[in-house]
Amino acid sequence: MAEGSGAGAPLEGDRPLRRDAALNREKILRAAREVFGQYGLGVTLDDVARHAGVGVGTVYRRFPDKETLVRALFEQDLGIRQKSAERALAHPDPWQGFVDFLMEMGADLAENRGLHEVMMFGSHSSEPIETARGGMLPFLEALIRRAQESGDLRAEITPSDIPVVVQMLSAASQFTQGRRSDIWRRYVEILLNGMRQRPDNLPLTTPSLGDEMVEQVMGLVRPAAAEE
Repeated sequence: MAEGSGAGAPLEGDRPLRRDAALNREKILRAAREVFGQYGLGVTLDDVARHAGVGVGTVYRRFPDKETLVRALFEQDLGIRQKSAERALAHPDPWQGFVDFLMEMGADLAENRGLHEVMMFGSHSSEPIETARGGMLPFLEALIRRAQESGDLRAEITPSDIPVVVQMLSAASQFTQGRRSDIWRRYVEILLNGMRQRPDNLPLTTPSLGDEMVEQVMGLVRPAAAEE
């Protein structure tokens, strides 16, 4: 058996990648995550190759176009987000689980410009990516419902509020132009204080955008329901 062809090895078509090819692929993905995170999705595959320290031909052999590379990165990030949501749902304290998830998602999107563009506005989108993004909504709905049922989260908060909150946090991070990229953490604390249920809460007078409008803005496609 060729080295690197064991279970779990990256595939090229139906064939496992050789060890050196698999290592190059991971090097390219790490480099892409860094340059996309810092500069957004406007960078080229040539930029990624330079950052990875490999020839541009190596990048094109693994990823024939930027869409393929973005999709591979997003699939990794989606897995991370889903695991984060699962941990949050398993937390014995529904409020802390909700806070932990929001903080982790806020960190990723406020500090990773490329991921923010894919997640929030469908940049370099495709049907698989849109469907995957829509697949996060049930996790978010469950986290909100659980925190509301425990009496910790205001009843007016809806899943459609969270993308707007995350967009606000990202804007706060970008406002400092790199000098205080962590400033979003201050504002998430302020927002969480306003989102927590308290006896003296004044009612919110402006309705949320609603799921339909948020999905239109984000270009979301919910996964098709499984047939009975």
